[in-house]
Amino acid sequence: MTRPTTSKSVFLLIAICLTSCGESHKTSKPVATTESKLAAIKTLNAIIKPSTSAKVTTSNDIDWPAGELPWDRFTLPLISPNGLHAIVQLGKTPQLNQLCGRKNTPITTTSIELHALDPLQGRRIAPHVIDRKGLIIGRSVNNQFALVELPAGENGRWIGEIDWATGSLRWIVSDDAINCFSTTNPAGDIAWSRREQDNNRFHLVVKTSRGQRVIDDGSSDWLLPSFVGNDRLRAFQISNGRLSLVEFDLRATNPMQTSLALPILQSGATREIAWQIATTNSVSTVNYPSAFYHPIRKRMVVWQPSEVLDTVALEPKSIAAVPIADGSWLVATTNRVLRQSSTGENGIHLRNRFAIPIATTSSQWTHLLLIPDGNRLQIRAINIDK
Repeated sequence: MTRPTTSKSVFLLIAICLTSCGESHKTSKPVATTESKLAAIKTLNAIIKPSTSAKVTTSNDIDWPAGELPWDRFTLPLISPNGLHAIVQLGKTPQLNQLCGRKNTPITTTSIELHALDPLQGRRIAPHVIDRKGLIIGRSVNNQFALVELPAGENGRWIGEIDWATGSLRWIVSDDAINCFSTTNPAGDIAWSRREQDNNRFHLVVKTSRGQRVIDDGSSDWLLPSFVGNDRLRAFQISNGRLSLVEFDLRATNPMQTSLALPILQSGATREIAWQIATTNSVSTVNYPSAFYHPIRKRMVVWQPSEVLDTVALEPKSIAAVPIADGSWLVATTNRVLRQSSTGENGIHLRNRFAIPIATTSSQWTHLLLIPDGNRLQIRAINIDK
């Protein structure tokens, strides 16, 4: 898999590549002057059709600077739920077969930085560079620590946590198995996919203050878990070429007996496809419900198994979405950001430019927007509740 060379192709890779498999897109280099930026926005306003029944806003005060982050043009940073910390992976991007757990070759080309964000004043604060090389970031963070992984060849793949305040790295899983896709929740529980080096099938492991447990059906490949609050877990299941999203109740004695499944693909499922679906959206440790990119419907979809309408399709061609406190959604396509109702039927056009939305727990900056700008990501804060 080759590294994308433009911001647009990066995120098309994450989402549209799921069905087009390598299609490339070219965009011009971002303009530098204020006049040309304003002209470009006017052009976008003229050619972009708002969502059905959409209302368009042209306010310049809807969001404000909250900092910027270095970027390898591929790996999205992970932001703490309070919006005050970010972990960034830099250097040459590992191959996709390493990221999805198929290979475990040690990596020497990556470095990790911790950044403090300033959503109030947008100040730049010197990062904390982690000394250990060859790490890759996990799938989520909380307000205390960020998860990282170390592919170590025959010595296994380890999972560690890095303290935001001190930058200290502590190994929490360090055996000779392949431990991938680490994720956490507000309580500090950890979940991940694990397989032995001589077994090409992953099972799920959940580690809490009460102990460690395995979730497995003995036959499927279980990938990319994420917590739903503290008491539920979702993961992708590959079985006989079929891909499903499955939710478990962690309060049950046997979570497998509580599983609810949403079919996604009926054939052709691979770990690479599951990884790309799972990484379109930043994994939050607090926000529920959550959305994922559906490769057949070609848009973000909300799965709510406890509701009468168990799935809601968001804006066509959307590639990221996060919830808002009132039940609506902040939705991104490749060229704009919308606020949509929970039914997905209408929206308010917020931004004439691509941005990845991140939900936070702050009442002052309810969301952050990640905006590609060459080898940097501009961070802007927004208060949707106002």
